[in-house]
Amino acid sequence: MDDRYFIKNSYTSRTSVPHFGDRPVADGDVIYQPDAYALAAFLGARYGAKTIIDIGCGSALNLMAMTGFKTIGVDGGANLAFCRQTFPTATWIEADLETALNLRLEESEIKQSVVICADVIEHLVDPRNLLAGLLKISRLTKAIIITTPERDRVRGPNDMGPPADPAHAREWSRQEFEALLSAAGLAPSFCGLTVNNNRDLEKKTILAIADQTSKRQNLRVPERFRPLSIIATYNERDIAPGVVIGLLNDGFDVHVIDNWSEDGTFETLARFDHPGLVLERFPADGPALYFEWKQILRRKTDIAQQHPGRWIIHQDADEIRTSPWSDCSFRKGLYVAECMDFNAVDFTVINFRPIDDRFRDGFNVETVLDHFQFGRRPPRGSQIKAWRQGKVPVELATSGGHEAVFPERRIFPYKFILKHYPLRNQAQALRKVFKERLARFSPAERAIGMHIHYDKWPADHQFFWNKNDLIQFDDIDTRREHVTELIAGIGSVPS
Repeated sequence: MDDRYFIKNSYTSRTSVPHFGDRPVADGDVIYQPDAYALAAFLGARYGAKTIIDIGCGSALNLMAMTGFKTIGVDGGANLAFCRQTFPTATWIEADLETALNLRLEESEIKQSVVICADVIEHLVDPRNLLAGLLKISRLTKAIIITTPERDRVRGPNDMGPPADPAHAREWSRQEFEALLSAAGLAPSFCGLTVNNNRDLEKKTILAIADQTSKRQNLRVPERFRPLSIIATYNERDIAPGVVIGLLNDGFDVHVIDNWSEDGTFETLARFDHPGLVLERFPADGPALYFEWKQILRRKTDIAQQHPGRWIIHQDADEIRTSPWSDCSFRKGLYVAECMDFNAVDFTVINFRPIDDRFRDGFNVETVLDHFQFGRRPPRGSQIKAWRQGKVPVELATSGGHEAVFPERRIFPYKFILKHYPLRNQAQALRKVFKERLARFSPAERAIGMHIHYDKWPADHQFFWNKNDLIQFDDIDTRREHVTELIAGIGSVPS
């Protein structure tokens, strides 16, 4: 391994540091790495883990706040003494992380665990022993979450060390830290930024996840793996063709249920000559007076039931789906889930908003509309809209289409991304909201609280957002800057 641990040549590290004695905080004081610990609990639940192991647990207040898991803390010196005295019924393991990491646990327990090592590695003069120990654990555990301060965000890009904190031996930039982990055999599946604490909420901490999904790069998706996207359309001619073509090109089959569009959506799609595309109009006997969403959902479940063993995507015409990784297509991401024996996928919704009136029929929506906001404040709800169809029909209508419910559902640990483009320019937004939606929604469905999301806008509303209130999307940078928000719906971001 690089004897500078992949830190820039001009940087000065410390050759000795005092042992870091964590101190318990009083009620209302700052909590460090809150989203990292929330992520550990989230992944623990999704992976079906029984144990959370906190390596370098300090005072262990974050660890002991977790519920639903067996908790094991690993540390030494005054930190461990405090933990044993304060939480005598918990499991504590003594270790000198500078010299070795030996959990002395049964393999069966490690296999049922998620491991977190939060802001520890920067305290070690020689981190190689910790990294070697984490590598050994990584071959067994469900996932390892590692955090450390992002030097350039904390100190500025011109910082040459040593760290301002005398208990830190060195600090890394995100790029350097990713290189360090990769060289140690811990190539992260995700490496981005998380908030430093619950007071400042500044993205100044690196968060990396090492788990089995890193093997995705070596997976070859067989041609026979063809998920089926079932898309409902109504007057979406400006966007539906691009969405359908994108899915077909990615190796999906597509079944379109058109609710008797009047703008040429159905006719435009009918001109496509592709064996993987099926079109139908619904209801079959002609246009209905109202938009009956539950009836459309039941039709989707009927279609899905005809394809046992296939992955099904419940989709709308104004949605583009992606995997959790920028280097992995949506279809390949589903194949990763398949290979890991999960049968359902959740999504994080990001709503793209027009900041001007540029978008027109036939434009690339991802290029023109590139500013978004997260769909809901944490935890942003369930969007379990992809599943491997079994023998039993899924239930979609009860949740209004937000999640497919079926027996023995195993949800993939990481959320995929649902890029949503409901409103695209002023004319389309006015027409959609007031003519094509509010005027057509089923009164019976409205009476039970459905279809209320457009009620807040007056008839003369200007459908342009201030870009300063939105986040500009970049496929690589956005995934890094908002890693926990995207893969788990965890984090404090504007809605």
